[in-house]
Amino acid sequence: MGFLCGLLASLAFFAFFPGLPHVIDVGAITVSVVVGVLTRWACLARWERRAGKE
Repeated sequence: MGFLCGLLASLAFFAFFPGLPHVIDVGAITVSVVVGVLTRWACLARWERRAGKE
């Protein structure tokens, strides 16, 4: 789930900058990985918080 959210967030980000998807370099890969990691962390934190309330 986190990977999918990160993928969608990075694609949405690059959709606003049409020239960037054609320049796949280390920076673009790093941004995608960081967005995926942060999204995964946020999803896990939310799920743990939600599981603690039940």
